[in-house]
Parts: sequence; structure tokens; C-alpha cells
Amino acid sequence: MKKLVGVLAIQGDFQAHIAVLNKLKVDSREIRNKRDLENVSHLVIPGGESTTVSKITRANGFWDMLAGFEGPVMGTCMGSVLMASRIVDPDADGWGMLDMEIRRNAYGRQISSFTAAGRIEISEEPFEMVFIRAPKIIKIGKNVKPIAWLGDEITGVMAGNKIALTFHPELSESETLHEYFISLPGGPD
Repeated sequence: MKKLVGVLAIQGDFQAHIAVLNKLKVDSREIRNKRDLENVSHLVIPGGESTTVSKITRANGFWDMLAGFEGPVMGTCMGSVLMASRIVDPDADGWGMLDMEIRRNAYGRQISSFTAAGRIEISEEPFEMVFIRAPKIIKIGKNVKPIAWLGDEITGVMAGNKIALTFHPELSESETLHEYFISLPGGPD
């Protein structure tokens, strides 16, 4: 299967992900409905507002299709929230792609947004992490592996071909995480 990265484009910062993918010369497509998912090998769930995305994708009838996407998925900020098996503050349903508990807006309001140098497993260099009304990973299951940290706090995890990041890698100066994501083998042929 040829690699085609779909970026959920309901709401949020999807354009920034598409800009990174274009810079990497990777074919991408905005995903707004069920038909847009056809032939997509990789899926990016960007930052945004999880309640809004949940309502719209349920109303458009493709919440379950997104939840069952078999190819690689990278969720950033709000995307990591939707990928979780348990969402708190307030409690909500996620897709259960990753066995983890996550707390929404754990760092506070928009005014509390910040940038900090963290670390990622796939690079020796510090990684610029942008946190905007970011969630926090509270607990992970035994099959979920930490891959990013801010100090001792886990800011990114992976299980199989699913990656969840509580920050916005598309707003950093590095394409390292996007390159790693698109290197993952695609979904079913």
C-alpha cells in the first residue's frame, strides 16, 4: 500500500501537520468524513477540542471508523486524549487505542501554555515541546511504552503502531517525530 497520511481536519491545528508532511514530501489528505479515509495508510489526530471533535465525528457517522483505524496513528494533544482508554476531568469516552488514563487541560487554561525542552526516545538532542491547554498522561498499561518526557513526566507513549503525544511536535523546529511516524509500516494491504 502506498503511504497516504490522513490528517483529521474537523477542527484544531491540522494545517500545521499538513505543512510538516508537505515539507517531508509525503502525500497527505484532510479527513473530514468517512470517504476521506479511503486508501489512507497513516492517520494524524491533531490538537483541538476533544468534545467538539467527538460530537462532529459521531454526527457524521465516522467516530467508530476512526476508533478502529488499523494503520499507524499519531495523536497530538487532543489527539492523545481521544486515543486513550480512559479520559478524566471531565470523564469522557475515547477510542481505547492505547491502554492509558489521561487528564484533559491538566496544565491549566490557554494562558498557561508553554514551551520547554524535553527528550524523545529516538533522538539524543533535546526536543522542543509546545504545550497548549495540554493533557497529562496519568497512568499507562503494561503494553504501553513511554517515548517522550519532560523531566520525569511522561509526555509521549507508543503501543504497536499507535503514538500519543501530549504536546504539539508540528509546532517545533524538528520533523523527527513526523519522520518516525511515517516510517512505520502502513495498515492492512
